[in-house]
Amino acid sequence: MNKPEKTAILIGLLLCMGASTIMQTYFSSALPAISSSFKSVSFYSWIHGSYILASSAVIILSSGLCQRFGNKKNFIIGSLLFGIGTIIAPFSSSMLQLVITRIVMGIGAGVVVPATYGIIGEHFEKEKYSSVFASFAVVQIIFNGLGSLAGGYLPKIASWKAIFFLLLPLEMLSFWLVFRNLPDSVPSMHTEPFYFRRHLLMILAILLTTLGIEQAYHQQYLLLILSAALLLFVVWKDTKGGNILLPKEFATDSLLRNLCLQVFLLGAFYNVCLAYLPSLMQFSMGFSADRAGNLLAVFVVLMGVGSVLGALYKISERPAILIGWLAGLAGGIFIPFFFMLAVGLLGFGSGVLMSVLLGYTATRTQNNASGVNSAAHLIRNFGGSIGTILFQFSLSYPQQYYIGGVLILAATGTIAASLSFRISHVLDKTNA
Repeated sequence: MNKPEKTAILIGLLLCMGASTIMQTYFSSALPAISSSFKSVSFYSWIHGSYILASSAVIILSSGLCQRFGNKKNFIIGSLLFGIGTIIAPFSSSMLQLVITRIVMGIGAGVVVPATYGIIGEHFEKEKYSSVFASFAVVQIIFNGLGSLAGGYLPKIASWKAIFFLLLPLEMLSFWLVFRNLPDSVPSMHTEPFYFRRHLLMILAILLTTLGIEQAYHQQYLLLILSAALLLFVVWKDTKGGNILLPKEFATDSLLRNLCLQVFLLGAFYNVCLAYLPSLMQFSMGFSADRAGNLLAVFVVLMGVGSVLGALYKISERPAILIGWLAGLAGGIFIPFFFMLAVGLLGFGSGVLMSVLLGYTATRTQNNASGVNSAAHLIRNFGGSIGTILFQFSLSYPQQYYIGGVLILAATGTIAASLSFRISHVLDKTNA
């Protein structure tokens, strides 16, 4: 595959991810207007939650299907499902119908994610992974902002339905770029039997855990505790039973397990900063909404800078990851003293980790990129969900609660990154 074809495929994947990202932040901002247009608050939280629920549930199943049928076929199916949801969503006549379309879009996104990682693993060199993931991080940041702006302005100047008509051409372009340039011949990666019952149990565990996370926002934690226990049981049984669902690398590669712990912490760290820094600034520190918005823009911009520098600056991955965590730790320390510097360090550290940590995790596999990266994607989502649940209490407590939590996350990540050096040393001695 030549360079123009790779570039076209990467642009297509970035546009696909951007369309998914902008939809999530759009609905977060536009939900009041959507609810008002339907004159109903029924299923209010499910407009957002159903998408996460559906996409998370099918990721592991889709990863197995990618290995069995190839990444291109799964990308096509997932893109078509997402596109169908985009087409029918504007014709929803009730909140329930809109939830159903969001479920269709979520399933499509859940199918696309493993295929995307598999395509990257098949057609891009491992040395380029940091650059690829930096591109994804930057696009995610841009489209997050665009989604929030669109959700605030589109319902006022046109209609909340306008976003679907604007994004459909973008989705079609993404589909065409990947479909047109990705080779048809994808080698079969393995021919083991497909254990549908085990996948179904994993889907049930993920569904219940995600639903438990949603319920925890309403101070109901029993379902989350029970479903998390079920998920851990399923993972334990899968590990004991030959890793039918999760990639075998998780059982054999101690460094990969360390990196996935850091991915979980990154999901919590990044989402806690993005979700609660504005409330910290306005409720605890007395900043105006305008000033809080400007300072959050500093976080977003420095995150983009960190992502790009993490990809371009040629040092080995583990020191770069350690730099990212140390920047986050310094940011937490400086919050009470030099707030703008603290926000910049928090954003910069998050950006470095987004590109380098995720890129390095992607290298820890020989022939199962979709499986390893899809599992890491799911782990990051869980980290973000659980982190935002735990930090909701910071809305009622002094800022020391928030600062202490950020410091704990960054310090734990720093310790895990430091331990990864020791793991590498042990592996090197074993191989020698």
